[in-house]
Amino acid sequence: MSLESAVGAAVRLRESLAREVEAARGERILLRKLDSQALLTRAAERAHFLSHTARQERDLADALSAAAQALGLQQVTVASLTRASPRLGAQLGDLLSQIRALAGALRELDQLNASLAQRALSCVRGYVEALSPTPRAYDRGGLRADARALVSVSSRA
Repeated sequence: MSLESAVGAAVRLRESLAREVEAARGERILLRKLDSQALLTRAAERAHFLSHTARQERDLADALSAAAQALGLQQVTVASLTRASPRLGAQLGDLLSQIRALAGALRELDQLNASLAQRALSCVRGYVEALSPTPRAYDRGGLRADARALVSVSSRA
């Protein structure tokens, strides 16, 4: 494998992350609409993305290792790859910085979406509580008025 294949693997990883960032931006709309089916579909898509991305990361690591070995390098760093092949090394460095930026953006979007999901869950719980309230009173045993006593039945004496 050559450095060109490492650059190609980095391009594929960057494109995959860019698509996922756009999809994560769309999750906000699904959370606002409380579209459970679309959210479940989106969760399945994210699971596929994660497994696909892990495979792409392994491919990139393998390509970088093979390229460094072919170039006779002891360590795989952007600086050493750039010294060995200035054009491709610089391109790879640029791609890796874009990948880091996209990963950071995805992390921020995930945090925002998690916060929105918590708010949506609170809203749904409030609606459910309003539709089927639980009694707030207690009986003499300290149980809620509607709570059933825990009973254990055994046929053994």
